[in-house]
Amino acid sequence: MKEKAKNFFQTNIRRKRTWVILFLLVAIICYFIFKTPSSVANTTTDIAKLSNLKETVLATGQVVSNTDLNLSFNSSGTVKTIKVKVGDKVKAGQVLATLDSQAEAAALTSARGALAGAQARLKRTIEGASNEEVALAQITLDQTKLSQGTLVDNAYQNLLNSTPEAIPNDGSSDYVAPVISGTYTLGKEGVIHIKPYYSSAGVGFNVTGLAEGSGTGNTIIAQPIGNSGLYIKFPSITNISVTDWVINIPNKKAANYLVNYNAYQSALAQAKLAIDQSAAQLAIKKSAARSSDLDLANADILSAEGQVQSAEARYNDTIITAPADGTITRIDVKIGEQALVQKEVMVLQDVSNIYIETNINEANIASLSLGMPIEITYDSFGTDKIFKGSITKIDPSSTLVSGVVNYKVTASTEQIPELRPGMTANMTIKVKEKDNVIAIPSRAIIKDDKGGQTLRVVTNKRTKAWKSVPIVTGIEGDGGMVEVLSGLSVGDEFVILIKS
Repeated sequence: MKEKAKNFFQTNIRRKRTWVILFLLVAIICYFIFKTPSSVANTTTDIAKLSNLKETVLATGQVVSNTDLNLSFNSSGTVKTIKVKVGDKVKAGQVLATLDSQAEAAALTSARGALAGAQARLKRTIEGASNEEVALAQITLDQTKLSQGTLVDNAYQNLLNSTPEAIPNDGSSDYVAPVISGTYTLGKEGVIHIKPYYSSAGVGFNVTGLAEGSGTGNTIIAQPIGNSGLYIKFPSITNISVTDWVINIPNKKAANYLVNYNAYQSALAQAKLAIDQSAAQLAIKKSAARSSDLDLANADILSAEGQVQSAEARYNDTIITAPADGTITRIDVKIGEQALVQKEVMVLQDVSNIYIETNINEANIASLSLGMPIEITYDSFGTDKIFKGSITKIDPSSTLVSGVVNYKVTASTEQIPELRPGMTANMTIKVKEKDNVIAIPSRAIIKDDKGGQTLRVVTNKRTKAWKSVPIVTGIEGDGGMVEVLSGLSVGDEFVILIKS
């Protein structure tokens, strides 16, 4: 029994060893038959599939108010009123603050008065003088003629009475002249002849020439020389050496003749000037307005308007008015403080109408266009709140930012009460977007000798053998992904990279 068991055990052991050897031989053969080639381990592939492809440009910008103004006075002075407080909404033209402006207000009132006067004068020039003014000018002329005539007459009378004296008619120089007195009243120039004679009644004389009459010679009492207003007193009535005396009117040899003559000429000249002026004033009152008068009146108005504008400008320099609708977001001055020229007093912003400004470098600006959609997050609100917007403006001119050429881009954003000017905005601009397209990594694409694009499509999945297939590409998306329009189908395996 023991012998049989021993034989059975030895036989089975030898049989098991045989099976192990056979298994090892089969395993070695399978390894060499089915082992992966070394080239497969160095090849990176992927399977073509449909995906959503988009191209975006990332930018960081800042929230800007449509109205963002630093307001200040244009003159220095003491702050008199502040009519708003922070947070107040104001309308364009609303007065926000004022300086003490008494002097400026007075100057403005004076300038406006001067303008009103110039306008009234123009109206008066156009309408002409009233009947009452014409009548008054006529009365003035008549009075001037009367008064000046009196002055001239008086001067002429003084000239005629230039110290009259009697002289021999025959030109004799050996004589004692009678005394002439009185005032000549006939008002005419010429000669008065006096002829003494003897008679039974004594010495008498006759008067001819400018005056007529006769008289009795007297050495004590002056006798009238006819109706001339002059009187004569003879030096002697016992010895009449001159039988014909003459009195020249006026006496040009008198000491006061030249003075009286000049006074008369001056009176004539002054009378003519005064009468001409009054006559001209009357003519002006009667005449219609001339174009030159209208031009002069209009020039006065322009000058007065300039004075008003200048005064208004100085007055307005003491007032801050809202240049646009908006909200007061800061006030930096108090009533009674001294305000300086152009120093910021308050800030006006339109917090209900804000937008975003950012700079885009020249590498990306060409791919942007107006209306492109934007996704926006704000540092103040966190990245989980995404807001919508779009590009509204792209500046045509460039600016240098840290030595890099950039272009300013303006974008709209959703208007929310919490949004404030100055906040940081993170923008994702959607340049291009396609859904359900075949997209592959751009590094998988190879250019052939002719510049065409090819892709290595796998023909043996075990050995990763491949063939070069020409492809047509579409848009380029984020992450280096490229759309394939033709040459590759969904499910195709393609080579991305082969390590050398």
